[in-house]
Amino acid sequence: MVSDEQHPEHALLVLYDRSVDDVHRYASRLTGGDRARAEELVQETYLGVLRRLRAGEPLELSTGYLIAACRSRFLDDLKAAGRRHRRELRVVSDTRATSADPADTVDHLATDALATLPPDQRAALVLRYVDDLAVPDVARHLGRSIHATESLLARARTALRAHLGGTTR
Repeated sequence: MVSDEQHPEHALLVLYDRSVDDVHRYASRLTGGDRARAEELVQETYLGVLRRLRAGEPLELSTGYLIAACRSRFLDDLKAAGRRHRRELRVVSDTRATSADPADTVDHLATDALATLPPDQRAALVLRYVDDLAVPDVARHLGRSIHATESLLARARTALRAHLGGTTR
């Protein structure tokens, strides 16, 4: 019989069957309930792990590892979106040819309370309260100072309370 060490792809397939629901639930929290984006995030997570296995990297496969990989993928995407958004704002401010508010390009029609938050606030809340990370760890993951992260968390909690209380932000 061939062991999973000799066929790491088989080990990933077995782990997939055991872990996909947990990873998908986690991705759903990160994406604010956006099913399509959560599914995409899960697929990217498993595909990334598969690529690393095929490249011969020794990985400790576990549900926790997959959730951490999912988080990393989400944070990478969040940082890339922030860079994209800043570039777009620079183009708008440089050209001054448009009167449209850049915030109008963001469509936040969400049914889930987390989905109403900006991605950085949603990520901060998930990392802090779902992953139970300390504020300095959240700050490190988001690439912010501790003070900026505390402020981000306070704004996110206020916005979430307002939404859940039925008031507008």
